[in-house]
Amino acid sequence: MYRPIDMRPVLASIMILIVLAVMPPIQAQNRINMPYSMYGVGEIRFNHFYQNKGMGGISQGFRSNMRVNDVNPASYTAVDTTSFVFDATMVSHFYRQETEVVRQDADYVSLGNISIAFPIARWWAVGAGLKPYSLMGYNIRNIEQYDDDMIVQYLYKGSGGLSQLFVGTAINPVGNLSLGVNASYVFGKLNREATVSADGAGIHHTNKLETDHARGWILGFGLQYEFLFSENRNLIVGATYGHQDDIKLNSTEVLRRRIPGMNFYDTIHKSEHIDKKLSLPRYYGAGIYGRISPNWSAGLDYQWQNWEDFSFPNRQSNFHNSYHVAAGVEYRPTVETFSRFFHRMRYTAGFRYGQSYVYQENDPLNEFGISFGMFIPVRRPLSGLNVGFEYSQRGSLDNHPMKENFYRLNIGINVYERWFIRRRFF
Repeated sequence: MYRPIDMRPVLASIMILIVLAVMPPIQAQNRINMPYSMYGVGEIRFNHFYQNKGMGGISQGFRSNMRVNDVNPASYTAVDTTSFVFDATMVSHFYRQETEVVRQDADYVSLGNISIAFPIARWWAVGAGLKPYSLMGYNIRNIEQYDDDMIVQYLYKGSGGLSQLFVGTAINPVGNLSLGVNASYVFGKLNREATVSADGAGIHHTNKLETDHARGWILGFGLQYEFLFSENRNLIVGATYGHQDDIKLNSTEVLRRRIPGMNFYDTIHKSEHIDKKLSLPRYYGAGIYGRISPNWSAGLDYQWQNWEDFSFPNRQSNFHNSYHVAAGVEYRPTVETFSRFFHRMRYTAGFRYGQSYVYQENDPLNEFGISFGMFIPVRRPLSGLNVGFEYSQRGSLDNHPMKENFYRLNIGINVYERWFIRRRFF
């Protein structure tokens, strides 16, 4: 006698997508203080593969039946035909910012990603999830004293960011070739505030509030091809591409002033700009990933994004193209699923180097990082925790007004379930 195919993963996927669609944007959970996030759409988190941070974040050629690689949608077909995969990551950031005269420490916790993947047929799979596109958060104070001994204080604040809710699919049209596409709905709010105040009598405190609401669809494409050399040796070549997409932008600007001694502001000007266009830049990526032996695997990535064509109405848009290079290795003591606990753990290491789209004083803003991680199996043989640690540095006091040191701890849960099984009873 046959029992119908288990439909729980399909129902669970629909429920998760409904929750993701109605939940508040990811950035609402963050309180960051990164001065460089005041530019453009903020601190870019686009195309970050959080589950692989321990390997430098490599993603272009990476394929796994136990992890959802949402950066390259062609990887969805790696999911087993009887399985369902769920990934979620929380990221803790600890960072130190230094100038020539001051230093400050800060920290925050953010949601890295929520991703799912499951098969439709042997040659067809689907992935979906939610992750940040950018984060904005800064609080900058500048005090100047003029010749008449009047002290003027300038205060700049920012908050918000953009999130992306994505749905993707991938197919195996022939042989070991996989093709995939992600459709991402980008949405969120960017808040900027500037305040000028002085200690002189009769000087008005002036405040400007700028709010940008963005929403729209972007598309990303990916391919992967696997070369099999033996049972324990292979090489996967991957590539991604996303063309420039325009999303809708509604902006509001409010100018206010407050007379010294009063507790409230008077609005003196308000303007709205409806249905403008925010042009998100195109990008390219390529990389390789392969198993060198039964215990070792490694990969190399390159990504580039064309920020010179970025367009943000009524905002600074003079940026430079960004890129980053990443490499990583993974060691598995054994490939047997039901071996001893410590033999089923996986250990990773990697590094990355890149250039931000922000330039300071005509010098590129570069960042490098090293990372380590491990996979800790729990309960089921192929489910567990991904724990990663990364140290990175951005900028330097020699060429930039500020240097930043980052310490990031990533903790992710990975659930691998064998569902979609048609059981037999005799």
